[in-house]
Amino acid sequence: MKFVASVKGASDGKTLPAKSVVNAEAGKVVSMLNDWYEQAFVDTDRFGSGTFPDIAKNFTSTARAKFAQDLNTLTIGEARTEVKHVDPTTQTAIVTVYFSNGKPTYAIAAVRFVANATMKSSNAYPLKIDQSVTYDFQKTGQGWVVSYYSAKQSQRSVVPSPSASAS
Repeated sequence: MKFVASVKGASDGKTLPAKSVVNAEAGKVVSMLNDWYEQAFVDTDRFGSGTFPDIAKNFTSTARAKFAQDLNTLTIGEARTEVKHVDPTTQTAIVTVYFSNGKPTYAIAAVRFVANATMKSSNAYPLKIDQSVTYDFQKTGQGWVVSYYSAKQSQRSVVPSPSASAS
């Protein structure tokens, strides 16, 4: 699973670091998102108990407590036990990296993720997952971590329209 990302840089100074520096920092954020969404939505073998501890480590301690409360918005949530296969249709990210005194300090990623899930039950309609999130990242000694986010997600069964019948 790979996000299609557009990248921007911003600076508190008069000059922005070279595009290669901006792209390298944004690439670290996008790489994290690729693995994160693979585990949180796509790879059914990685759903585990539904607490997603490998994803939780990408948050500051304050944001991590909120992540635990928002599992149904930031991951596949309770549907994890019912889906057989998840096929992403949209994975986009707009990543802006902010520099202070030439060093990357924080980044914002506006993420859109849409997928269709096939259910384990042959009687169940497919599930459409639609998520929009804005993540605020801060740069730490360990790398980029989420300090704040604003997220919404919907999951709904894709029920076919009733077909017309001859009378």
